[in-house]
Amino acid sequence: MTLPTYDQALATAREGSPFSNGTEGECWMGQHCHRCINDKPAREGRYEDGCVLILVALNNLTPAEWSEDQPRSLYHRWRCMYFRDEDDGPDEEPAPIPDPPGQGALWPRDPFEQPARMLVPLETQRLAEVAS
Repeated sequence: MTLPTYDQALATAREGSPFSNGTEGECWMGQHCHRCINDKPAREGRYEDGCVLILVALNNLTPAEWSEDQPRSLYHRWRCMYFRDEDDGPDEEPAPIPDPPGQGALWPRDPFEQPARMLVPLETQRLAEVAS
């Protein structure tokens, strides 16, 4: 998921500052922005490639990409839809955890690794049982 441009983020931003003071803003950004992969270029000195949502917030506007977080606290006031921790690694498809080498499995994994099936509502099951 790529960030919007500055103009797009500015056009969709809500009126009002997202933080009541600089301390609140710095605490939240330290918990989120300062470890997000989208703002890593700014931490490396390439400010023009940093996160545009921070620039919108510094202009006393609340980015539309930030929604109020619950429970609300100094470090968890907003939830950014583009946040991705640097330690998360690349986006990859989830894969099953392989069996450790040299260790036998208790039961075969094949039946459990098939695509999931949708649950049938209880009333539909009951009607099918009565009809048969």
